[in-house]
Amino acid sequence: MKEKLKDRIIPMTLASVNQANIAGSAAEMSYYFLLSLFPLLMMIANIIPMLPFDPDSVVGLLETLLPDQVEPIIVPTLESYLTSDTTGALSVSFILILWSGSTAFGTVQNILNRTYGITDKPNFIVSRLFSFAIAFVLVLFAVALSVLFVFGQTLLEAVNQFIDVPMQLFDIFTSVKWPILLLVLIMVFTFIYQFIPHHKYPIKFAVPGAIVATLLSAVLSGGFSFYVNNFGGSSVSNGTIGVFIVLMIYLWLTSIVLIVGAMINHIIYRLNNVEEFIDSSPNYHTTTSASFPFMDKKTIALGTLKRQPGDIIIADNPARPQGNRD
Repeated sequence: MKEKLKDRIIPMTLASVNQANIAGSAAEMSYYFLLSLFPLLMMIANIIPMLPFDPDSVVGLLETLLPDQVEPIIVPTLESYLTSDTTGALSVSFILILWSGSTAFGTVQNILNRTYGITDKPNFIVSRLFSFAIAFVLVLFAVALSVLFVFGQTLLEAVNQFIDVPMQLFDIFTSVKWPILLLVLIMVFTFIYQFIPHHKYPIKFAVPGAIVATLLSAVLSGGFSFYVNNFGGSSVSNGTIGVFIVLMIYLWLTSIVLIVGAMINHIIYRLNNVEEFIDSSPNYHTTTSASFPFMDKKTIALGTLKRQPGDIIIADNPARPQGNRD
């Protein structure tokens, strides 16, 4: 077990962590999340009026899910979009908003590709269209989740008018609502890890990271509010700048959660496909110099050398003595 830990698990884990560049990639991802936040809120505001329930219920759901310190930016912005005259219809502006909001998903795709060790760069137009489709699918996920939480009880009451629904079913729905939320989040993360990166892993390698990311998201949502309330100080909790800083930190931590889940999936895949990982790694050889045997042993990487195309130009060194070259 110790040899396996030393020869496989630790090297693969360190290689995956170094490849993911978690902190830097999370900073890049959170920056684009912030740029796409308000277009996505406008897109949600265009969809909500089409749904058969009170928009205030959706706002209440967001207030429940988001940390208290993030609400002052997200909730008022969404409410202002809901009360504006531009919402309520699918239009060209809605498509443009969705296209703008998909920028963040394009960044997520690039970072997840880097985390999975994928170096192939897809066509820009194809990648952007794919990000557009992913953004639309995730918005549908959010709408379905809102219907489940906000409209689920109303649906049961409507069905109860035609069919006698046992009261125990209402109690069961109330008790399993939050476990269902965790299950839906696992499905969303699994969808992200399986379809956004350009890999060909079986879907079973997307589930472990999705479970970890879901649990970390739940811990982050509660722990972040606790930390800011108790240790953040009044300068962080109050004022526009303080709220903006809190939002940026929250987006950064959320990005870390997303990357960590992908990294866990990649490590598990590598552990189950050791030969593929070894073939892609350089071979190391320890040797001493024949000319300088007194020097310490050096470890070098053995690999295939490729000659670069181009003409070879040999020029005389002007400082070289001019003598017989034979």
